[in-house]
Amino acid sequence: ALADGRWEVAMLAFHLMNQNARTRVFPLSRRLGVGALVMFAVRAIFSDPAYLARTMARLAAAGRVPAALGETDRPLDFLVHEDGAKSVIDAAYRYARHEPGADVVLFGTGDAAHLEANVASLLRPPLPEADRARVAAWFGELEGIGLDLPRRPPPRA
Repeated sequence: ALADGRWEVAMLAFHLMNQNARTRVFPLSRRLGVGALVMFAVRAIFSDPAYLARTMARLAAAGRVPAALGETDRPLDFLVHEDGAKSVIDAAYRYARHEPGADVVLFGTGDAAHLEANVASLLRPPLPEADRARVAAWFGELEGIGLDLPRRPPPRA
């Protein structure tokens, strides 16, 4: 759709484990001057450690990520260190924010503390290059991981 020249802005999914926009969208959007709004930078997979661990175990068993990532309950904690991210969520926001071609990173919250934390993450510098390279190498070929709908509490009776 970008190639038809009718668009000024595109909204797309991009995050640590869904990076296909890096090769499929960002080069064209940058060349054509189309703004890129990144959605899904942080999804349930990054805020629910048990869900993340189960997903990594499944991906490791299928040979899609390194086996060691399926053998730990904190598979993305390699991103959290003194020179790196403060948390997995911080890493996810910073990874999306500093991707060449990502012009805006969208997020939603009704909680003032979450808002402040999200903005703080977006204002931090890029993740260390070694961390970015590892994420690209380990997860760069994944598609559709962690794009599920936000979880909602069950309705009240």
